[in-house]
Amino acid sequence: MLLSTKDLKCGFLGCGTIAAAIATGLASSSDEEATFSHFHVSKRSASKSAKLLSTFGPDKVTICESGNNQEILDSSDVIFVCVLPSQLEDVMSKLKFDPERHTIISLVSTSTLPQLLSLSSLPPTSVFKMICLPSVATHDGTCLLVPKSETVKKILMPLGGCVGCESEDIMTKMMIPACLMGPMYAIMKGNLDWMVKNGVPAEDASYYIGRTYLGIAKDAEAKCTEPKHFTDLIEEQTPGGINQQAIENLTKLGALDSYDKAMDKILERLTGKGDGKA
Repeated sequence: MLLSTKDLKCGFLGCGTIAAAIATGLASSSDEEATFSHFHVSKRSASKSAKLLSTFGPDKVTICESGNNQEILDSSDVIFVCVLPSQLEDVMSKLKFDPERHTIISLVSTSTLPQLLSLSSLPPTSVFKMICLPSVATHDGTCLLVPKSETVKKILMPLGGCVGCESEDIMTKMMIPACLMGPMYAIMKGNLDWMVKNGVPAEDASYYIGRTYLGIAKDAEAKCTEPKHFTDLIEEQTPGGINQQAIENLTKLGALDSYDKAMDKILERLTGKGDGKA
């Protein structure tokens, strides 16, 4: 149970892409109000754990060479569970958690709070689920957390931000825009392919697209705490201008409605009500 957000020891069960990103973001944070003094990480994947050690040094990072996850627990206050869904029950059922010390935060997408409570035997105030993207490594991500906890939120804020969710159902629905990361990259690649096809040098097109979308994202983020902000950005487009016409064309072509339909399908898959296919 977390009583303080300072001088905490952090453990990672699994060290894949997301685990490494979280560890990097937290270890490089300058936030003096919420700090981890040391990180204990699984050896797997070896390349990612080795990079954490080489980046932050042995005074900050320890790799569990033995592969015994209990060693990570015994050295940590907060444990991020980052194993594959198929490994969750096997890994956690072999561990002994300390209800007076441990807080677990699961990144396993298919895990549920009741399942985590059962596997850990920890009190509800010490068991959480979290969703984030790899951009947390550079403090540019936003974490989803359930249940709400101001204390846990405080230690996650250095990753770029944190939204506490009222329920797992709300978290599932909030996850969906993160599942549109791939389609956004596909749109950018489509822009690139179109420009190259029309004679633009590939390097110039790639640089311009990346930088242009970055500027667009910054405008969107500027007042993102105000729900009306996105409507305001649309209404700012010049009447009769090319951007306004592009919105109208995409609407007539059904492109914008297709996003709603795609999100519905993602929700079906996440909730087990369908395979997610259109």
